[in-house]
Amino acid sequence: MLANNANGSPLLGSREVQVVAPGVFTIGLQGNSLAVETDQGLLIIDSGPAPHLVPGALESLREHTDKPVRWIVYSHGHLGYNYGVPGFLEAAAERGEPRPTLIAHENVVRRYRRYLETAGLQNHINTRQFRRPIEDFPVVPPLTFPDQTYQESLTLSTTGRTVRLLWAPSETDDVTAVWLPEDRILYGSAAVINGIPNIGTPMRTMRDTVRWADTLDRLAALAPAILIPEFGDVVRDRPAEQLTATARALRWLRDAVVERLNRGMGVDDIVHDVDYPAELFDVPWMRENYGHRDYIVRDVVRSETGWWDGNPTNLHPSRPADAAAVRADAITDKQAVLDHAARLRDADRVQDALHVVDLLALAPGDDPEIQRARELKAELCALRAKQATSYVSRSFYRASR
Repeated sequence: MLANNANGSPLLGSREVQVVAPGVFTIGLQGNSLAVETDQGLLIIDSGPAPHLVPGALESLREHTDKPVRWIVYSHGHLGYNYGVPGFLEAAAERGEPRPTLIAHENVVRRYRRYLETAGLQNHINTRQFRRPIEDFPVVPPLTFPDQTYQESLTLSTTGRTVRLLWAPSETDDVTAVWLPEDRILYGSAAVINGIPNIGTPMRTMRDTVRWADTLDRLAALAPAILIPEFGDVVRDRPAEQLTATARALRWLRDAVVERLNRGMGVDDIVHDVDYPAELFDVPWMRENYGHRDYIVRDVVRSETGWWDGNPTNLHPSRPADAAAVRADAITDKQAVLDHAARLRDADRVQDALHVVDLLALAPGDDPEIQRARELKAELCALRAKQATSYVSRSFYRASR
């Protein structure tokens, strides 16, 4: 599963160096960030969320190897995974070592340019998804662009250990997996998280379910003996089977959604109609600890249809505040709405209560009933957060507005 560190984040590693195999270490900067020894020096995958964390990680790593850092590979282009790069560059300079070469898939460059263009949007998303105040995020993200990029694969010029970088589109279109063929060790990067694939996260761009499944099958074909996921425990027991089983689950779910779309069903009905086979979904590596099966359903629907939910009211809607105001004005007995929502809450029908309380809670103004509705909604969201298995769902409930 995705382990939380002391600060409660599922993204940060344990901050301890773990020996996976001789010369292969997880270093805990961001999930299972990795260090690999070669005769030419160390390969680092994922430099972590901040430069100030690098000295401690390097100090722990130096207990196992004193080789210089030769390459830093970006596992993918999500913000925070590569913020630690300046710390590694500074450490190399202090030791009088050559500057490490920064390597990434070519799509990272396009992603970074988009992040610079949409920095404000990214900050607003991150503050809700990771439960941090907006002040924690820089106005302009401190991005370090790679020195070298590749398209399909890249074999590093090493001796003593072959290191291959493989394009592994999955959570993003710029993911790099790392394959050590002599060791038969695979670092799955963002394609493998020891949880249900992170497809359809509520405020993120669409992710291709079938493409992710195809990537997992290609990685499984390498027949790894050891699989290092981006998050979670190292997999030593039949890792290829875990990869192919996840791919089968994703393809099954897409087929199930498309079959229902072909019958004319809408997304909310599909979410509640799918019956998930236990042999594909009730397995340890498909836990809904970060992503969620409902998210995947919604992303598959989004990939095949437009934005409209089929309700004519929502085709050209009023401004949200105006629509909420006229709904609230139409209710002459607002206390009855509050009482009914409270009864549903007490009957443990929290989601139903949210639907009812929104008749008032979304309305503008400071009328006493409206304020009480907002307070009740906050209480209901806190209850839903306790019920949710997905970290992302919990975050959005706790960041309710």
